[in-house]
Amino acid sequence: MARTFDLELLATDPFRDAVELRYVGARNVDLATLLETADFVVVCCLLNAATRHLIGAPEFARMKPTAYFINVARGPIVDEAALIEALREHRIAGAALDVFETEPVDPRNPLLAMDDVIVTPHSLCWTDECFHNMAATGLASIVDALAGRRPQFIVNRDVLDHPRVRAWLSP
Repeated sequence: MARTFDLELLATDPFRDAVELRYVGARNVDLATLLETADFVVVCCLLNAATRHLIGAPEFARMKPTAYFINVARGPIVDEAALIEALREHRIAGAALDVFETEPVDPRNPLLAMDDVIVTPHSLCWTDECFHNMAATGLASIVDALAGRRPQFIVNRDVLDHPRVRAWLSP
């Protein structure tokens, strides 16, 4: 999608060869080169032992002060304290996040109050099947609740112990 904006696409991926990356219009470079030259650093790798805190203070120090950091992968790939420090010290221009190192995110997390940070909900995927399933289960939960039945998916199970909810749900 970024090719639409006539961007030069760089990638750091030890598992993709040059042919695969050229197919999508990207050039494979080492992480240091990517960090030093990219205007937008987008993290979209999996989380494992090798990628935990892959991006920390040394990596933010390599980025241009005009660069933006975007994490759409998993929160623990980024050392969040280092990101907060880089933003506070204006070593990078800003960040966009849909994941955090600790989730659910603490409402007191400084990233939530920073003017140079955009926060969005994390969306696992973007397919017709996924959206159909989310809509179907969401609507089924509404129907269950209105009929006095316990919905299948409840985020905060403690609410079931509340007297009004106990009275509302069928025995």
